[in-house]
Amino acid sequence: MQKSFVVAAPLHAAPFAETIEHSLNSRIDANGRLSIVTGPEIGFLATLDRISRLSLSTSFMPFLIRNEQKWISGQERYPNGLSRADRQWVDIRVAAPNAFQSATQELAALLTDIEVAAKTFDPASPVAAQLLLAPHLRLLLDLLFRHPVRDCNCHEIALPSDNSGLIRAEIYNDFALQMRPVLLGRKSLRRELHNWDYGSEENVVHLRDYLNDLFERHDSLTILNLRLFHAGKRSDLVWTPVEDQHHELKALREFRARLFDRMRRKPALFTAKPGYVWAIMPSLEGGYDLHLTLLFDTAALRAVLDDKRVEAEQAGAILLDHADQVGQYWVTGATGGRGGYLRGDRSEWLYGPDWVHGEVLAGDFVRREKLTKTLGYLAMRRALVRLNSEPAGEYFGMRERKTRARPRSARRVGESG
Repeated sequence: MQKSFVVAAPLHAAPFAETIEHSLNSRIDANGRLSIVTGPEIGFLATLDRISRLSLSTSFMPFLIRNEQKWISGQERYPNGLSRADRQWVDIRVAAPNAFQSATQELAALLTDIEVAAKTFDPASPVAAQLLLAPHLRLLLDLLFRHPVRDCNCHEIALPSDNSGLIRAEIYNDFALQMRPVLLGRKSLRRELHNWDYGSEENVVHLRDYLNDLFERHDSLTILNLRLFHAGKRSDLVWTPVEDQHHELKALREFRARLFDRMRRKPALFTAKPGYVWAIMPSLEGGYDLHLTLLFDTAALRAVLDDKRVEAEQAGAILLDHADQVGQYWVTGATGGRGGYLRGDRSEWLYGPDWVHGEVLAGDFVRREKLTKTLGYLAMRRALVRLNSEPAGEYFGMRERKTRARPRSARRVGESG
């Protein structure tokens, strides 16, 4: 049963959540200006997912609580104004994280930070109302908003929590105790999670295979990351009617299909068969846009750029950087002048410092792994949270590749048998 609660997102939870949160909670205008807006803390969802998996991996409580007697002193005052020290034993409760298991220790640390971030998912918030959470996260948030743990955000775990007389550690333990039956008691949850997670898990597996296949066939790849916009002004996904949102998303998908179709006809810009990974990214206040990572065979790309350089010199023309040529082709060739683009290598805030740009050698396994992880965040984009308004359809994809033929010797063995 526990295995069905392991979703793809926690593999690299913190940077994955930062990527998705940055996309949801930022707005980019037609001139490439970035505005950070107040929105849900997606990192909390990754934390809550981790908490759910830890609660299923152990039956022990996250905090150990025991009674102790403490010798305290005070002052007793007499009618004549004199006083004397008064010392006495007092019964108190003390608490500490349960070090018996690594799971209980981690669970204790995560629970003490649970309340503040949870408030950004208050169902009364118009922004939170736009979000569709993974099934197990919806269950746990519902429990959290009904449980006293929502008011217990404090690392002073031995302090009284409320008028009940319980200390905070006892509230945390009770929340942990209630999580297991909530998760295990929903009979349909296994099927719901399978349906929810299947696409993200498949994307991650296929992405790794796809990149490995490209590096097997090429000595090096040159990576180009672009953020593509179908229009200068896009819908606010919180307040715009859903019909308008879907109309814009349809237009973005049509422009994407047009670009991929024309890429095949323009090897002088894209080489013969470039690899690519794409993802449709939503922003709550900035609508949808398209992330595109192009993966060129470096040798083929150099030949293309050399030819274009010679042509420009002969014509006395100024040659744009290759990334800008591709961006401009999106604007003019795919969107008819309505769109825009940003380069990831010149706008670090688009993705963060760990994103991979430029040449990656096939033997450079460190940069290859970084590339796989960062693109994997796009593959897992829908693993924790989606928007209620998102219609059916693909939101992540790669260039289709044919099944590699078996070696000739292997085919002969099969045919002879």
